[in-house]
Amino acid sequence: MNLSPSTSRRRPRHVATLATTVVLVLGLAACGGDSDASSSGSEDGGEVRLGYFPNLTHGTPLVGLSEGFYEDALAEDGATLVAQDFNSGTDTIEALLGGGLDATYIGPSPTVTAFAQSGGEGVRVIAGATSGGAALVVQSEIETIEDLRGEIVATPSVGNTQDIAARAYFQEEGFETDTDGGGDISILGQDNSVTVQAFQQGDIAGAWVPEPYVAILTDAGGKVLLDEAELWPEGQFVTTQLIVRTEFLEEEPDLVADLLNAHVESTSFINDNPDEAKTIIGEQLLELTQSELPAETLTSAFDSLTFTNDPLASTLVESAADAESVEVIEPIEADLADLYDLDPLNEILAEAGEEEVTGP
Repeated sequence: MNLSPSTSRRRPRHVATLATTVVLVLGLAACGGDSDASSSGSEDGGEVRLGYFPNLTHGTPLVGLSEGFYEDALAEDGATLVAQDFNSGTDTIEALLGGGLDATYIGPSPTVTAFAQSGGEGVRVIAGATSGGAALVVQSEIETIEDLRGEIVATPSVGNTQDIAARAYFQEEGFETDTDGGGDISILGQDNSVTVQAFQQGDIAGAWVPEPYVAILTDAGGKVLLDEAELWPEGQFVTTQLIVRTEFLEEEPDLVADLLNAHVESTSFINDNPDEAKTIIGEQLLELTQSELPAETLTSAFDSLTFTNDPLASTLVESAADAESVEVIEPIEADLADLYDLDPLNEILAEAGEEEVTGP
């Protein structure tokens, strides 16, 4: 498949609602978000069920779905695509481990949870997607980390990627926290939309959130006290990655290669055409969430992200260690090196003349 993105935009292939198909696909697996699906091709190659979130940090699938990259790649093997959007990492992992999904874009924390829950057997990371785009945003009167003592700081949910980052940072700075909201700083896990309202009303002192909520909260009068990029070497850390069921990886290598071809094509498109990609992502988010980001907010959030094929594996390993340290998860017995299978991606990158990626 030609990995060079078109310089002119293809006609968008918006995700059409196929409720009946989604019910059949997900079965009894729990899911979040609207029932979104797009499909093309014949039935000869089977059906590939791909999960993603209606988030800016999931720009890779948003662009790839809109431009038809996944559908076109799978159609070469006669396969159809069913794309499902989720709002909960827990629900997504339940669907994946339950067989309701074959692959999904998701953050490192739920990835580690799925790996641990399946005894190191159930899932594999096959590509990176997004780096960066998370920060601690506080009320304008907060000057230092010490000013947060005795205050409430929100995160997207207890045990999620940003929640672990916040707890690990506060611990390193000498603050005690717990998963019940106690300690020197009360960490409150809640939906990001609720966090925006609470921040505007002054009910919370700050929030450790991903984009576009960093930009939204700063637009609401907040300020960035700490960009999480400052905590990582070269400012890079995994925010979103592409994972698959191990069984799907082993039994359908051609379809996995199709997904990866589309993934690499979408990543290249975003990096080669950032203004067009930003517009596409904004349109897809509006369609999926019925909420439009102001142009300046979208630009600020988009510019803080790096779209990459590199899973930045060492940062996931460190995040997992942080999760154990702050007692969000039990110690992981399986070797996290086994979480990665990057050979299919590296074959595609080598053919495209791009730099290969590595595991932990």
